Amino acid sequence: MADEKVVSKRLERIYTVPFGKAYDYIRTKRAMRVVKMLRAFLSRHFKVDEKAVRISAGVNDAIWRDGMQKPPRKMKIRGVLEDGKLTAWLIGEEEANKKALDAKKKAAEEKAKKKGETKKPEAKKAEDAKPATPAATASASSAPAEAAKPAPASPVNKASDVKPMPKTGPGMTTGRKQI
Repeated sequence: MADEKVVSKRLERIYTVPFGKAYDYIRTKRAMRVVKMLRAFLSRHFKVDEKAVRISAGVNDAIWRDGMQKPPRKMKIRGVLEDGKLTAWLIGEEEANKKALDAKKKAAEEKAKKKGETKKPEAKKAEDAKPATPAATASASSAPAEAAKPAPASPVNKASDVKPMPKTGPGMTTGRKQI
């Protein structure tokens, strides 16, 4: 048999999706209806199943930004079909995510590099060296003991210390006069 290489095709399209018909539905279900309309629109235009459509966090935030009752009337969406999975992105969202991830990776690398620089063998030797004189050891041992003393306890309210509220008499205290 011949070797077959599976090449993943990436199909990318930009659409302005209308959501005006969501306003024909009950107010408290409009944003959920917009999500369903978006999935149906993208599955129809990319010819994939609705279960294969993934909505990114940015699109979801844009839909729910003004609440459940007032979703956007239309939205510009970039659909990316890759390996049978369709993802709906806002314009420029994917690039922003990549930049943020790259920045986090660089920061983590720099942090790891700084940790490696601070731990030197000479510094470890100086920390491990202990004072040889008994006077120095006594003064060193007494300082942590003083710092470990607990602070004086502040008065704590107990359940038995709380006094009940006085009871008011029967009848209305404000409002119209009773007859």
